[in-house]
Amino acid sequence: MRGAAIAFGSVALLSCASTPEQVPQNENFELTVLHVNDHHSTLDAKQQTLAWADQEWQIEAGGFPRVGAQIKALRSANDNVLTLHAGDAVTGSLYFTLFGSEADARMMNKVCFDAFTIGNHEFDNGDAGLAKFLQQLGTEQCQTAKLSANIKPEVGESPLTPDNEWHMFKPYTIVERGGEEVAIIGLTIASKTKKSSQPDRSTEFLDELETAQKYIAEVQRQGVEKIVLLTHIQYERDRELVKQLPGVDVIIGGDSHTLLGDFSEFGMKSAGSYPTELTNADGDKVCIAHAYQYSLVVGELKAEFDGDKIAACGGRPHYLLGKDIQVSDGIVTTYEPITTALKESGVYSFVEPDTELQSILEDYRSKVDDFSAEVIADVPQQICSQQVDRNRRAGCAQVISSGAHRVVAEAFLHSVPEADFAIQNGGGVRADIPEGDFTVGDAFTVLPFANTLVKLELTGSEFKQAMEEALAYAVSDGGSQGAYPYGAGIRYSVDLTEETGSRVSDLEVWDKGSQSWQPMSARATYILVTNSFIAGGQDGWNTFYRISERGRARNTGIDYAESLVNYARAQEVLQRPEEFATQSYTPVEDK
Repeated sequence: MRGAAIAFGSVALLSCASTPEQVPQNENFELTVLHVNDHHSTLDAKQQTLAWADQEWQIEAGGFPRVGAQIKALRSANDNVLTLHAGDAVTGSLYFTLFGSEADARMMNKVCFDAFTIGNHEFDNGDAGLAKFLQQLGTEQCQTAKLSANIKPEVGESPLTPDNEWHMFKPYTIVERGGEEVAIIGLTIASKTKKSSQPDRSTEFLDELETAQKYIAEVQRQGVEKIVLLTHIQYERDRELVKQLPGVDVIIGGDSHTLLGDFSEFGMKSAGSYPTELTNADGDKVCIAHAYQYSLVVGELKAEFDGDKIAACGGRPHYLLGKDIQVSDGIVTTYEPITTALKESGVYSFVEPDTELQSILEDYRSKVDDFSAEVIADVPQQICSQQVDRNRRAGCAQVISSGAHRVVAEAFLHSVPEADFAIQNGGGVRADIPEGDFTVGDAFTVLPFANTLVKLELTGSEFKQAMEEALAYAVSDGGSQGAYPYGAGIRYSVDLTEETGSRVSDLEVWDKGSQSWQPMSARATYILVTNSFIAGGQDGWNTFYRISERGRARNTGIDYAESLVNYARAQEVLQRPEEFATQSYTPVEDK
């Protein structure tokens, strides 16, 4: 490594947190790692639906002021704390659309992360966009280390490396906690960033495994044996990597938007335990942790060392909730049972937003609100959100399907034109498209969740299987008709009186070349665009989750509401749809 990097690798104290008193070297050392990832410019709280006791409940969740409040509380409650961000801080909301990376950087600086690893979406505005963000990130009081060991911009060409290889970010940093040196090495997902984001053509991305091996060896030569990998390479890749790497103790990861911990009591799926324990190439224990997405979760990892090896992995996720809970349907006399269940879950935390961060956010939100008032289209007739199994409402089109869902699916295809077809689940569209002026704010009311558009590469047989699973979930005890698929560029018939596996028929895809409907081929490969919620396997879309985990998914970073804004602006007039994906529908009660 060149001299500049070695100088950086020397022991440094980051100013984010005060240094705890040193502990005797012969005692066990516990490191607490507070971490987030993939917040994607999602600074506001969102409405969250939880399933508990055979009912659905609405509650406010997340938001960066809650992230900051929880980190502050956990810092004060623990010694030897690291605060880490595993990448994809930007893109995905109107805060980024209007302010670039400024709002995110300002909020992150107030929270103060010890280290940040560059994610693929940090390159969405090229090397120059990332350079601007890195310049904004960190202050004299909060010297966040900006990391990635496997990004190689061209020196003298890229704004990231105007005069030397490590001008704006470093491969690793070494910090001291409790008298112990801890190395933090950054890794960025290589192929995905090069192919699906917009780095400069001359910027190279090196192999993650080889790079990790190189810098683990380098910090060990400096006498540092407690090693954290701060990665943005996906959960499954972390699991693969750790088995091939000696020396690594902890991996804090991102990119796959992976929820870890047991959320099953409240109807949420996770990918594994928090933390996940594996062994490295030396046969020693390693703690792996991810913290989901969109400012919803703060991870609290406890790594107990015996000498230089991990003795135990512990801790928990904190899924951040507000106090106001409402039942979606029906009447309850008390909310104490669900409140108690959430408090005792070991995965949810009730958190009041940090007032200082809330004040900073208000500076930007007022401008977002002004922007939201912009009229982007005219709507001659109300376009209703009415799910396929519900009675048709007065003033709405008396059609088999939902006009609002169809418009949303068309918007997905407009934003991702290379896709063959689009799918939107019923529960993700929360309001009608009102008659009259249609504003940016209306678009975000119709699509209020922190979802982004995801491209999936799948075969016709995989898509049919996914639909069958979702429909099975829709009619199951504890399931939801919110799983029902609404689409564009595709059509099908649904008969819920049939057995699972035979409920979907007459699948056809619009062929752009021949401008005609063609039967979906079981063996052909298609590109589907959908929202990140069902791409992650929620609402019974299990096959989508498996496809995502196998690397055949790409999160575009496009907010699903922003896709509707762009589509409405391009159309100028939003008409009631006359064609729908569902060609015929037989409900289960007809059996």
